[in-house]
Amino acid sequence: MSEERSATLQLELEPEPSTPRAVRREFTRMFEGHPCLEVLLLCLSEVVTNAVLHARTPLSVTASVSDDDGTVRVEVADQSCVQPVRRRFAEASPTGRGLHLLDRLTTKWGIEPSLSGKTVWFEVAGTAP
Repeated sequence: MSEERSATLQLELEPEPSTPRAVRREFTRMFEGHPCLEVLLLCLSEVVTNAVLHARTPLSVTASVSDDDGTVRVEVADQSCVQPVRRRFAEASPTGRGLHLLDRLTTKWGIEPSLSGKTVWFEVAGTAP
């Protein structure tokens, strides 16, 4: 039995330095009151920032909410076939934590390659941990 999902947000964006902030602003507006909004915004920011910095291609962000339990699924697609790599990072390093954060903060996440690039997706539970 598959989960019913309602698409709630679809954004088409350019890889600009202001893109992560613009996406966070839209998500804050759309998901105001969601019990895990802070986690959602942190994970979203990491994935979008990675797409802007590393893929450097137009990207799309899609969010859908499970009608069953309120779980939010976020998909960030770009046009680069280069897969994200989990890195070791120094304590003082400002980068390299994105995939580690997804491991710790999301219910599940993954990468789906495609002919035109890839999609990094994650899910955040509809209830606070």
